[in-house]
This record gives sequence, C-alpha cells and structure tokens, in this order.
Amino acid sequence: MSAFPTGVAIVTTLDEQGRPRGLTTNAICSVSTDPPLLLVCVATTSRTLAALRHARRFVVNFMSDGRADLCALFASKAEDKFADVRWTSGLGGVPCLTEDALAYAECLTEQELEAGDHLILIGSVEAGHAPDPERAPILYYRRTYGSTPTAAA
Repeated sequence: MSAFPTGVAIVTTLDEQGRPRGLTTNAICSVSTDPPLLLVCVATTSRTLAALRHARRFVVNFMSDGRADLCALFASKAEDKFADVRWTSGLGGVPCLTEDALAYAECLTEQELEAGDHLILIGSVEAGHAPDPERAPILYYRRTYGSTPTAAA
C-alpha cells in the first residue's frame, strides 16, 4: 500500500479524563453522503483507541501541506502530543486542529467493526469545516510526507 499516494489526517478525541488524544492516519474514507458517514481504521494496538471507544466522538482533521512535522508527532508514541499544538474545542470538547488542517469533520461513532488487527470506526458527520481553497493537502507516499503535485495547465 505504500505505492498508493493518500491524503493524511490526524484523528482527535478525548480520553476518560477529558485529555486530548490523537493519531495520524491515511486509512480514512467517505462511506456515504446521505447520511454523511466517514470511516477510520485504527490499529487495535493504538494507544488512542481506548479514548476513541470511550468518547464515541472524533474529529478527522485533513492535514495541510507543510505539516509533516505535526503528522510525524501524532504518528509517534509521544506521551503528550498536544503539548505545543493549538486547537479549538469542537462538539463535546473534542479537539479540532483548525490552524493546521485544511478541513475537518466532527463525527459521532455510529458503528465499530473488527477487521483483522484493526477496528473500523464509522462516524456520522455532525459538523465541520469545508476545505480552505487557499491551502493544499499533504500527501503520504512510500512512507514519506510530501507536497501535492501541481496540476498541468
């Protein structure tokens, strides 16, 4: 799958103590437009999974180009990934990375499906922000973050 270029998202939520938690993923996709549903695949070994299951709310923050550092941070095992990250509270207080995301979707977990070593969370989109036309998404390809190629004229 490393040969398939994808966009990158940081999925955020709150743990049982109300602390922000998050992870970087490229395993996301649209499921339905009516009603609006997204899915996120999360490894069963993820330290963020318990918080996602507890909160039943999450935000898919579609990351902007130039934020490879932030994507790498949220892909790491760092204890406090939010220490130097600005965020605003979305529905239920879940963190929205409004400064670093080109768009975001605030979701309520509708369904969980076990699939091998991952859990698929299907979320109903309740709110969010459409893509900023002035920003481009960051890409992930061959295990490297990169820029969106410019379309030929």
